[in-house]
Amino acid sequence: MDDRGQRRWFGVAWSSADPRWCGSRAAMRPARWWPDALAAAGFAGLTVALVHVPALLRLDLAVRDWVDAHRPAPVRWLVLVLDLLGQGGPVMVFTLLVGFALAWRHRSVRPIGPAGLAPILTTASIVPLKIYTERGSPHYGPVALFSGPGYVEYPSGHVNNGMVYYGTLALLLAPYLAAGTRTALRWVPPVLVAIGTTYIAYHWLTDSVAGFLLGFVLIRLSLRIPWGSIPVPATLDRRPARPPRPAEEVRQTGRFGADGPG
Repeated sequence: MDDRGQRRWFGVAWSSADPRWCGSRAAMRPARWWPDALAAAGFAGLTVALVHVPALLRLDLAVRDWVDAHRPAPVRWLVLVLDLLGQGGPVMVFTLLVGFALAWRHRSVRPIGPAGLAPILTTASIVPLKIYTERGSPHYGPVALFSGPGYVEYPSGHVNNGMVYYGTLALLLAPYLAAGTRTALRWVPPVLVAIGTTYIAYHWLTDSVAGFLLGFVLIRLSLRIPWGSIPVPATLDRRPARPPRPAEEVRQTGRFGADGPG
């Protein structure tokens, strides 16, 4: 072990006490599994109910008809902007840029980990589900699931993106944000995306709910990963030097660090 609390095997550094991944970032790690299980069960239950409970389909149709009848021009532009908050391409690029910027700033590859995992999680989950469930959009296809190939609206990818990408940004930027701002960054965008994509009638109401539940499970999986202690080559993870001893401690002990009094 070196003087910065790292163990090294074959040039790979391992540490469980990287200060850049403690504090506010560590506080975001979920402590319990029951919310994950509840959200996963909710997603599965909603999917099954959409096949066997016609009342849910009637609810989706009623919501679509209501928003179509109550969407004046200013509101239309507003909810369109809200929907764009979950657009996969731009939010993915922005998240990756933040990850690479932090990696450059701290001379560590670790921030690229969660930023790079986000598009993998969203793509690997949403694309197969959309193809399998075969559901149309509110104005371009059937409301029922398994209506035939070419319909790919369930669950909402925009809402899922909102949960995963903004949660990832909250993790990456946690040391620079107040607790309230960090919480708002994690939760407000996906809620706004869900409102926007439903109100603009790009998705059924239950599409948005399903995307929210699925995204909740995925971002909590990412937050559970100990990003600060995954083994990486030491050349890609330059840890900060040990901070100097406080002046008060020096006065009390009468001892200086290895570099002497100055």
